[in-house]
Amino acid sequence: TVPLSLAEEEVLGAIDQGWLVDHVTRLVAFPSFGGDEGPAQEFMAELLDDVGFEVDVWTIDESALGSHPAYCSELERKDPLGVVGRRSGSRSGPTLVFNGHVDVVPPGDLAGWVDPPFRCVEREGRLYGRGVLDMKGPLVAALAGVRAVTQRAPDFGGTLLFQSVIGEEDGGLGTLASVLRGHTGDGAVVLEPTSLAVASAQAGALNFRLAVPGKAAHGALRHEGVSAIEKFIYLHDVLMALEQERNRTVTDPRFDHLPSPYAICLGTIEGGEWASSVPERVSAAGRFGVPVGEDVAAARGVLESTIATACRSDEFLCSQPAEVTWWGGQFAPCETEPEHDVVRVALEV
Repeated sequence: TVPLSLAEEEVLGAIDQGWLVDHVTRLVAFPSFGGDEGPAQEFMAELLDDVGFEVDVWTIDESALGSHPAYCSELERKDPLGVVGRRSGSRSGPTLVFNGHVDVVPPGDLAGWVDPPFRCVEREGRLYGRGVLDMKGPLVAALAGVRAVTQRAPDFGGTLLFQSVIGEEDGGLGTLASVLRGHTGDGAVVLEPTSLAVASAQAGALNFRLAVPGKAAHGALRHEGVSAIEKFIYLHDVLMALEQERNRTVTDPRFDHLPSPYAICLGTIEGGEWASSVPERVSAAGRFGVPVGEDVAAARGVLESTIATACRSDEFLCSQPAEVTWWGGQFAPCETEPEHDVVRVALEV
């Protein structure tokens, strides 16, 4: 890090903490999960306008977007909104993109919450609520920074684009729609929480489903059936061994401190129809981690061939193999070169 300049110290001192907390609280109050992001996006459009941006609000045409090879989504949406603000300085210069999403993951069992998930509360100097960290808080914090910069340095150079997007949690359609609409720049800062580390690389993550067959039988005659649950356990062990293999020789310094930077995770599983029956099918869904630099199609091939090989080695699965299908979020790995200005400048702060 380098010492802050006088101008930078003035900008930090100009950040309005009360404004920040108030608007985070208001944004958290929108239950923007399950595809219901419209009200939160309308709030963000108003907020961007208040801060001085020229705001582009449009209804995303998913039927047209769906033909793009990078499109993916897991949820049904009615009239999804794109929101991008543009603010140009008094001097020419590069365009910097801020990108953040308003959608959040479902709150789960409400009984596990100390306070209602969409009521933002402050305790001991911390804010609590669904989306405070990921990532409604960072969205508003970035705008608080923009307000301070434009108040203290109104003659800044260049252009700032602020993408408030939907669908990040299930595939990234909001960012794709913004880019295809022409809202691009010379560099971008994705406002995801990183404990203030400059993350210049991102592993990929591919959602997949695994369908595992079995053979039904009455529970009293279990030996006459084949349990799909037992076959799933076998394949799960195979996947965990694959995870270890793919992570054993990680040398990229941006990832080598993590125990499993390219994780394989089975997040849901369901199977069986009756407590006294041998289950004839198990369905599981998960995500497959992809290293930076690995081709997505090649990564899919690794998982598919691993499952196929394991099935050929099993007496039952060799004739009725498990099936791998790809669905939902298909995030390719990416990186920004360390020499790029946006990385270099961020590292100096």
